[in-house]
Amino acid sequence: MGAGGAGTCAALELTNRGYTVDLFEKASEPISKASFVNEGKIHLGFIYAMDRGLRTAKHMIQGSLHFMSSLKRWININPEDVLSTPFHYCIHRGSHMNSEELLGHYKQCAAFFDECSKFYRKKYLDLFDVAYVKLLSPSKVESIANPEYIEAVFETNEHAIEPRTVARKLREALLSQPHINLQLNTTVKSVARDGCKLVVHARTNDHVTVREKYDQVVNVTWDGMPEIDRTMKIEPVSNWCFRYKFGSKILIRLSKTQVPSCTMVQGPFGDIVNFKDKGFYLSWYPIGRTGWSEAYSPPEWDALLSASERADVFKRSFDQMMLRIPAMKNLDFSHDDISPVGGVIYALGSQDVDDEKSKLHTRHELGIRSFNGYHTVNTGKYTLVPYTGLQIADRIEGKA
Repeated sequence: MGAGGAGTCAALELTNRGYTVDLFEKASEPISKASFVNEGKIHLGFIYAMDRGLRTAKHMIQGSLHFMSSLKRWININPEDVLSTPFHYCIHRGSHMNSEELLGHYKQCAAFFDECSKFYRKKYLDLFDVAYVKLLSPSKVESIANPEYIEAVFETNEHAIEPRTVARKLREALLSQPHINLQLNTTVKSVARDGCKLVVHARTNDHVTVREKYDQVVNVTWDGMPEIDRTMKIEPVSNWCFRYKFGSKILIRLSKTQVPSCTMVQGPFGDIVNFKDKGFYLSWYPIGRTGWSEAYSPPEWDALLSASERADVFKRSFDQMMLRIPAMKNLDFSHDDISPVGGVIYALGSQDVDDEKSKLHTRHELGIRSFNGYHTVNTGKYTLVPYTGLQIADRIEGKA
């Protein structure tokens, strides 16, 4: 249930192992939501410095080391063709943490990366042997960011993978697979037990009722997960929230030196990502987080904002980021180049990221929970999507 990134990867892996899969998706095409519109960062754990026990960073590092090798099981992809420029971590004034605290966390991440890389015999994105981070001198900060807003900058070798390209390749693989029965425009309403079987009740957009029985059912619907789980009398492990966050793209070609890729920390700030010939990503959280819900199902946020409202969110976000990254002033683009899209984020916690105690600063309570053939999956972050697909297949086969 759910043909997003993780659901698609799991379905492709299961067919590789000889299974036939029914895949339900409420949208009109697979991988068109969160795994399509996010920034594509393949985390090395750096952003999760508020998780002092390194629990979230460890999850992210393991996922990052498996990301590219897992994808290559299902699609033909050269990482260098979809790679962003490396991220700079910009310490925003008013950050929850100072540069000394962050450097300590980054060094811990680098050490754990080295341990995991040797254990799994894998490279980051199949390209890099180490997790690299360096505090830039004050004189170099001004070449990246405006010191009025940014007090320090770290240079890293953390990258993003252009998610729209990955989504299109996975979509093509999914649609060409004869052993996957993809049922689009179909919303799962509930799951119930009937003896030793699990009965999935769904309804199409044409109001056709679907009722099918299975031995194994996987709920990886993301924004539909709590509501469907509730029909099985399964609750989230703690309080939760849904957020609607804009991750806009400017669809122009850039040189790798034209604009730096930057993440601003530690708090409610944002990202810019230079994907070179594949465009430019922008997210300014204080403006771009336009929806918040603690219900079992979030509102249909995609349908609630008009084109002019989306354009306004983009413009205000761009203006705020341009104050901090001066090179953005030199970008030349038209209205038609802008793709102001948003996506739903599901996470445990009910306090926003401006609160340093918020659980949104962590992503360690995630993964697969299994209940006698019914599996509910919190992927957590894009970094973990391909590896989670493998883990779902292993869980169904009783290997994990």
